Amino acid sequence: MFRNKYIISSIILLLLTPLFAQSNLQKKIDSIKAVFYAINPADTTKILRTGNYILNNSTSYQDKFEVLERISVIYFQVNNINRSVAYAFKARDIAVQSADPEMMAQANGSVANLYSYLDLSAKARPYLKQAIANIEKMQPGDKKHLLKALSYLEMGNLDFNDKDYKASTKNYKNSLVQFNLIKDVKKNHTYHYRRSLYNIGNSYLFLKEQDSAESYLNKASAVKDATNPQLKYYIYNSLAGVYSMRGNFKRAIDTLQTVLKDPGFDINPLKAEIYLSLSRNYKNTGDNNNYTLYNEKHLALRDTVKGHELKAISTAFDAEQKDFSASINETEQNNRWLIYSIVAVVLLSVSSIIYLNRKKKKEHAIYQLVIKNLKNQVALPPQSETETEIGVDPKPIYSISISVEEDILDGLQKFEQAEGFRNPKLTVSMLAVQLKTNPAYLSAVIKEHKDSNFNTYINELRIRYICQKIHTHREYEKYKISYLAEDCGFTSHSAFSTVFKKVTGISPSAFLREEENSYANQSVA
Repeated sequence: MFRNKYIISSIILLLLTPLFAQSNLQKKIDSIKAVFYAINPADTTKILRTGNYILNNSTSYQDKFEVLERISVIYFQVNNINRSVAYAFKARDIAVQSADPEMMAQANGSVANLYSYLDLSAKARPYLKQAIANIEKMQPGDKKHLLKALSYLEMGNLDFNDKDYKASTKNYKNSLVQFNLIKDVKKNHTYHYRRSLYNIGNSYLFLKEQDSAESYLNKASAVKDATNPQLKYYIYNSLAGVYSMRGNFKRAIDTLQTVLKDPGFDINPLKAEIYLSLSRNYKNTGDNNNYTLYNEKHLALRDTVKGHELKAISTAFDAEQKDFSASINETEQNNRWLIYSIVAVVLLSVSSIIYLNRKKKKEHAIYQLVIKNLKNQVALPPQSETETEIGVDPKPIYSISISVEEDILDGLQKFEQAEGFRNPKLTVSMLAVQLKTNPAYLSAVIKEHKDSNFNTYINELRIRYICQKIHTHREYEKYKISYLAEDCGFTSHSAFSTVFKKVTGISPSAFLREEENSYANQSVA
């Protein structure tokens, strides 16, 4: 399964076509522009030389914007994200100077898409919001429907990156509605229409709705687009995810190998993901040789891809810093406060990073202790004495004969083995009836031998159970916390999260993250 961030921007690709009708007054510039758009994308030196001539000689915002955006797109297509970001911000500067709503919509959309690609959703959303505001100022028509559709796609991408797959599916479907309002959309905007179908299918895949995912992915595969053939690689990759989810590992492997063997395939981020998917599928088939081979390929390529992304993030931040500096120069009266604000943000960011690192180290240590206790059958750290969902212990403590006490302890052992604590309606009275004793005796034995009250005892059993399940059954890492709560006997998400943290010392989400990291480290090893 592959995340949407690695797919060529739907908003950026729109910019490969000139935005406005060419001017008859610029015959020479227009002639050079024709040459510029005909240059092979791989010849970046010639593209830059020709593009710079247009930038230096044209007085048209349109010409300059188109040139800068195309250079940004070219660099994106050859995986030079660092330069793509730099030129996207240059194009945005021109769009702002022009004050043209359509130009500004596409410029802000391009920047938002690049931030989305870099997994910086919080940075992307403000630019996307500006793009949508620009679109609303446009005249009704196909172009407005198109830009709205692309904006919905981008919002879906941000939701997808944030793992809110229900929201992403909704936005992707809204984009398809807008595309269907465009005349001859399949002919004039094939890539964008196909991309919308793909995104819906891929989002359904992450929702584990296999049939819906396969349906939309097959629809996307059926749309032919010779101009942008690379999208098919992402479609195949997601289809392989569907096959793998169904346990058809052989078909998943064959589909992924088809992509790798295609002579036109050369997308390193996707290749790294395919290597990882292949290693997991081979492992599921028992082919340890290929599992090791593709896992090593994934690790080798992953570091290269990550390095390129970090460099691009640095470029994007530098470009934004340039905007901040320009604002400071234009507004002298706010100069000091802006500088203070930037310094404060930097200090806050550094402090946040330090705090989060310390928090993660602490959570990791707690996680390791919990796993150690599970393996050694040692009781988890007791929570504070609370009464959550189960009922109240009777307070009186009575003298109990040894034989009765032994019967209750034997009954509790069988109760634990049968996982009776998973009953969400369980009360001390109910359990006492099951053990053929009375609530007071049962509470006294639990207090004496389990060193806790009834509530604490049951809650610890539930949390131990679900921790063991998550640790030994990898599929549990993918379940929602509400499902985990229900599975171990809680009736609400919030109660489960509260008790989980009191018993273990960390939140369920932190425990799941540590489990995922632990599995990843085992794979690396």
